[in-house]
Amino acid sequence: MEVVEDTLYLQLHKLSAIKSEEALHQLLSTLWKTRKTGLRDKSHLQSLLNLQSLSDLDPVLACLRSLIRKWVHENLTADDLLKLFPPDLPLDLQSILVLSLQKFESQWKDEIAREQVKTTSLGMSHSLHNDHVAQLTRHEFASEFTPMSPCNLGTLPRLKSMTWTMENCNSGSANKVAVINLKLQDYTKSSLDEIEVKFQLTRDTLDAMLRSLTYIRDQISSVVGAASGPSQKKQKQSDHVV
Repeated sequence: MEVVEDTLYLQLHKLSAIKSEEALHQLLSTLWKTRKTGLRDKSHLQSLLNLQSLSDLDPVLACLRSLIRKWVHENLTADDLLKLFPPDLPLDLQSILVLSLQKFESQWKDEIAREQVKTTSLGMSHSLHNDHVAQLTRHEFASEFTPMSPCNLGTLPRLKSMTWTMENCNSGSANKVAVINLKLQDYTKSSLDEIEVKFQLTRDTLDAMLRSLTYIRDQISSVVGAASGPSQKKQKQSDHVV
């Protein structure tokens, strides 16, 4: 696999035809926006890189897409990125590539987090129970949440508690998973039935989930801040009424 990647990244030499940093930004942005759909019209990029044919262009695009995926999903540092470049790649091109990826990093990760919110919301509604969970190292953290008033809760259950355990602790980090157990309380039923949801998380999934939860927290905080703003302003005005 490493040999294939090393060969793939030799395609970075073809970026030498790009005349400006803005042109490279445009190229990376285009590849990011089309990461799910693919490019329909490649003629502009072929002209940008001054390549003879589309068959010369495709390996370059595959190379850049690979770099983008690694940069966004593997939390690479600038030094990690430089190690992927061919040793004889011009230093100015190496610098521009690193700076360009750093420029888009926050934007791309925010987009991934927003997408993950939808994926996580869907996945949490189903139980991913694994019947073969064995030899779990007990390291539970019971997080009890104060139940909210059943008023205006609609048909959605509320989180009551969460526990988790680790599986495959003696294996490599790539094989370790956390098994999460959630207990939800359904206020729509008179008996307050509990729903149990169990699923497993790898490190990559957990990182994506944490980014999503951070985004949700920020959104909630901004909504709460906006809602409290007018009332606080009104209070300040009333304080000055004599």
